[in-house]
Amino acid sequence: MMPQLKIINPVLWRDQPVPEREWIVRDWIPAKTVSLLSGDGAVGKSTLALQLGAARALDRDWIGTMPAAGRTLYLSAEDDANELHRRLDAIRVHYGVTFDDLSDLEMVDLVGENAVLGEIAKTGIINPTPVFDAVVSIVERRQADLVIVDALADAFAGDENNRSQARQFIGMLKRPARAYGCAFLCLAHPSLYGLNTGTGSSGSTAWNNSVRSRLYFEPAKATNGTEPDPSLRSLSVQKTNYGPKGRPITLRWTAGAYVPEGGAFSLDRMALKAKAETTFLDLLRQFNTQGQDVSAKPCSTYAPKVFAEHPKAEGIGKALFVSAMQNLLDSKKVKIETTGSPSRQRSRLVIEDIAA
Repeated sequence: MMPQLKIINPVLWRDQPVPEREWIVRDWIPAKTVSLLSGDGAVGKSTLALQLGAARALDRDWIGTMPAAGRTLYLSAEDDANELHRRLDAIRVHYGVTFDDLSDLEMVDLVGENAVLGEIAKTGIINPTPVFDAVVSIVERRQADLVIVDALADAFAGDENNRSQARQFIGMLKRPARAYGCAFLCLAHPSLYGLNTGTGSSGSTAWNNSVRSRLYFEPAKATNGTEPDPSLRSLSVQKTNYGPKGRPITLRWTAGAYVPEGGAFSLDRMALKAKAETTFLDLLRQFNTQGQDVSAKPCSTYAPKVFAEHPKAEGIGKALFVSAMQNLLDSKKVKIETTGSPSRQRSRLVIEDIAA
């Protein structure tokens, strides 16, 4: 049967106001279409997405932004009801609310169940499944305006590297998105290429090209590629059709929720401090082994001054070594050892394992 195509003549728009762009999260996640949030396993993207659903239910902030308030449906094929309970309890405490306040966030436990939304037919066409129809029914009945799919690998039963199949699946999600004004946010794992390039891309380029926005969640790295703090994450907008790309934001995992942290400068500073401590320990170990004494007190053998002038300092200055020395003393990784008679005592810095 020949399809009836909907023809749009711009004359119809004469004297009509231009519709305002709608967002789930302004400049990041557009409403009524499909977006991707990619991140490696255990990076915390499920918690981040669950926190978004809670923020929308509460009409509260989400990692420094104000998302549109509304009802969220969270499809979880990776975390069961008990794990969702634990995670949401931490998020609830973060916001200082009760579970009663979160009634606009609804979840479906699909762990161990058939979570496929789109599957490939013998014709090569991606068709919706009964699970997809059930989700659409909930969206219509409960008037959810955001569906979070956790994760894409569970929902898509096609070849992720096949451009046509990837585009068909995203197109399938866009139909209820348009019909019911509901956005879809699919959580995905990046490919090795996506991890190595820092783009977070996954499978075929059709995933990136078909969605209107793609976010990437990863461990926060300094400009030298190190990860100075394991509790820090970086969220970046890798693609957006409707808003500015913007700079990545740094988040800290604190008691089960994410909060904004300082930017790239603070990460570089952390990395430099960590390098100063490592270099201080390396040089002190070398000096201890060679029988060269350095002191924690300002004198001719003051360790920060001596180390700053050493070829292995690699540009680390005295001030950073002073801070490194104090941190290492506080953490008991180094100690001040006193030798000699009471009348002629001498002190030197040693590493604890050498002192023992």
